[in-house]
Amino acid sequence: MKTIRVGLVGCGGIANGAHLPPLAKIEGVTIAALCDIDAEHLARTGDKYNVPQDRRFADYRDLIACADVDAVDICTPNNSHCPVAMAAVAAGKPFCVEKPVGIGTGEVEQLVAATEATGIPAMVCFSYRFMPAVRYAHDLMQQQSIGDVISVYAQYLKASAFMKGRRLDWRFVSEIARYGVSGDLAVHIIDMIAHLVGDFTAVTAQTGIAVKQRLRLDRDEYAPVDTDDYCNFLAELDNGASATFGVSRSAIGNKNHISIDIYGSKGAITFDLNKPSEIQICSDDGRGLDLPMETIQVPERYKASQMQTWIDVLRGRAPSFAPTLRDGLKCQKILDALLASVENRRWMAL
Repeated sequence: MKTIRVGLVGCGGIANGAHLPPLAKIEGVTIAALCDIDAEHLARTGDKYNVPQDRRFADYRDLIACADVDAVDICTPNNSHCPVAMAAVAAGKPFCVEKPVGIGTGEVEQLVAATEATGIPAMVCFSYRFMPAVRYAHDLMQQQSIGDVISVYAQYLKASAFMKGRRLDWRFVSEIARYGVSGDLAVHIIDMIAHLVGDFTAVTAQTGIAVKQRLRLDRDEYAPVDTDDYCNFLAELDNGASATFGVSRSAIGNKNHISIDIYGSKGAITFDLNKPSEIQICSDDGRGLDLPMETIQVPERYKASQMQTWIDVLRGRAPSFAPTLRDGLKCQKILDALLASVENRRWMAL
């Protein structure tokens, strides 16, 4: 088995928390090169993973051009996802990219076209797809276990906007992040519902900012926050179901709460990803309204690893649940529609 040499761009929290630790444990994979514009982040991460000095780069183009890099892992802020990915495609190197894929539908469409034209393997890091409860729910939905879906309720709640001492990082700057909490958190549950239930056909949204100014990163001077901290929205799905979403990074008391409730004509499926290996199910067994929710422990076979899945994609063994660029484009269109809905104060068709 040929060793896959990974070059990672963006040595921040998501790279060090969710990408590099599992990659370092996968047989037949080496962390060959790193890139970051922050010299301290680059040095700290490079030292931790024993990356040689001559393979630590400040410019992503140098990492992509490096002969010791076979595949590129993109963990940068939103506005650089597509430029880095396009450079990887131009060099003929496969990649995975953090969500959202870009900061606009147009650039993501260009990336999808370029990638598909070359046949280069690519994956989008919708990390919650790999949770056992989500994978099991997908199988149950494919089996029509709850009949026709009538309504969906999805929440993603955090209190990270109120983190003590948090400054104006890129997530609070629209020029870099563009989408605020919808691109940061909502995109995860948007992808989950599209994956589990069906495509979105229209949305309407309302947003707001909880913390309106923050100290700049480089000096003790306040600057305005121009990305939203919370987003509540409704969606119509192509199967006739309606979906209600509540998303916030200003929900005090919630560390990382994600819950999905799907109600159908013959039952319901619900899960809370704080218990990722549990799912609640009820089905119409002839008892009318007296239908208890049954808690089920998800079978071991439904456990999956995001980064192992990416390596499987690179080796030509992509599982059916691996998120594709087309999945990312679908979510990008929804994110843009949410912004347009807020701006125009009306429903937006997709």
